[in-house]
Amino acid sequence: MLSKKRNGWLWVVMLFAVCAVVYGVLSSYPRELAVYSDELRYLDVARSLLQGRGLRVRNMPSDYQKILYPLCILPALLLKTTAAQITAIGWLNAVYMASAVFPAYALARAMGMNRRRTAFLVGVTAVLPTMSAASTFMSETVFLPLSLWQVYFFLRAMQAEPKARVGWCAAAGAFCYLLYLNKEVALYYLIAWVLVRAWVWWHDKASWRAELACNAALLGSFLVCFLLAKATLFRGLGNSYNQTGWLTAEQWRFLPFALVCDALFAVLAFWVFPVLLPLCGLHRPRRGSDARRTQLPLFLLLSLGIGVAVIAWSITVREDLGSPSPRQHTRYLEPLLIPLLAVTLDTLDEKLTKTRRRILAVLTIAWGVLFVAVCRAIGAGAGDNTLLQWFDFVADRTDRLPVLGQGAWLAVWRAVIAVGVAVLGVLLVRRRGRRVLAGAALVLCVLCYAGEWRINRWTYEVPAGTAQQASALNDALAELDGRTVAFEVERTVKSRRRYQEVVSGYLFNRRANGIDEIWYICPDRATQVRVQRAILSVDEIVNPQTGEARKTAELDRERLFACFKFMTTE
Repeated sequence: MLSKKRNGWLWVVMLFAVCAVVYGVLSSYPRELAVYSDELRYLDVARSLLQGRGLRVRNMPSDYQKILYPLCILPALLLKTTAAQITAIGWLNAVYMASAVFPAYALARAMGMNRRRTAFLVGVTAVLPTMSAASTFMSETVFLPLSLWQVYFFLRAMQAEPKARVGWCAAAGAFCYLLYLNKEVALYYLIAWVLVRAWVWWHDKASWRAELACNAALLGSFLVCFLLAKATLFRGLGNSYNQTGWLTAEQWRFLPFALVCDALFAVLAFWVFPVLLPLCGLHRPRRGSDARRTQLPLFLLLSLGIGVAVIAWSITVREDLGSPSPRQHTRYLEPLLIPLLAVTLDTLDEKLTKTRRRILAVLTIAWGVLFVAVCRAIGAGAGDNTLLQWFDFVADRTDRLPVLGQGAWLAVWRAVIAVGVAVLGVLLVRRRGRRVLAGAALVLCVLCYAGEWRINRWTYEVPAGTAQQASALNDALAELDGRTVAFEVERTVKSRRRYQEVVSGYLFNRRANGIDEIWYICPDRATQVRVQRAILSVDEIVNPQTGEARKTAELDRERLFACFKFMTTE
């Protein structure tokens, strides 16, 4: 038995090595920060920490406290050139993402899966489209493996005896804070756990002491870590996340649509039945019952539901207000697919009763009808929806089809999906073609990864010559005729939000950092004109320290923007 365990871990180590090399090679091309303002924050925070200057973005004080990923990429910044640093970050990302196979294997072992199912679960993890994030500068590279470890710790806590459960809960709480330092949305694990314990207590009132003790251990360890960090690392800093305020009346009216739309797409991203089957297979937690069949499914479903609600509340209603196709953000939820797949495999072992089959049929039909009627497309956003890459591949090409028009063809595409899901449900319930479906799932993951990698390469890649020039000038400070100049090498025009952040930072802190001028260096005249227009069109600047906003129209705009210079390398 011990030999089999060792052999299992050996195969996982070998798979990890292969994945790390493959994803590292696929991420080794000249890249730039191109998509998210968060990428800029991560890189600048890592540089400031390495230089011993605290939490700074663009050399300016910042409240940004999601420091786990910056710490993870910090070793790459020890290299001399920016080009070498970018390459090293890609390799580090590949290692972090590939390490997700370890918690996936540990989770499969803890659930008592056989070799075939363990291989499937670990295999899906290894080729998960989320792995394409290795070529970006986003914290998803760390969020995936840490999330799987988080679920593993919670499962062990569920399976442990009451006394041992307290220790596992304390460890899970501390680990959850570590995950929180990566992404605030990780709190959905904490909330879901407390709700599950309340559910267990409701069905076994005599267990209230044990449930109180484990919740106290979980929340206590998290709170201790939180307060210690606030008293030391983050002393005097406020909240770095500015999308948690109360909603306007218009946003409240849009919220139900946002919730429904986000939930429907999240279910689709998770292949529908890894959500619906565990929901139909829920069992009451009786004393001595198997936690992986009672508590774990509910914990994962609650985590998913809370995550969707958080996305709708904090992102969708604020960034896509009124849009019939709000941008989806499944990257916050994608790690949940792996444990939900594991639970689904367990659920399929049980023969569904007639009542549960009917419930499954009703849920499938309801999802299909609502998906066709309510949803449209997933919106723009490279890296946001790797699990929906297959959907977007077709949806993006419907405008090329004749006769019906894009809107009608999108409806046809959604209808085809709904019918396909119904057929898939029949096959699963009747236990037919499951091996074929498992193989199809692996192939789909590989294809989605390939599509997402192609998009990322198109988005992030820069010519080798441009990369070398940027490496030489990137954010460098030089003395020119007694003036201190900050160089910004700008190959492409960035988003309005990003320019507002950068411009605000320079204008409020330029003098404090001894910067006289900011030079934007562009590859050609056309790019220079567009960048200049984007910079000069910033109509509001926000103090990065206080959050106070000022309209530029109320100020002397000519004098305000005089420090910005624009030129080309031509």
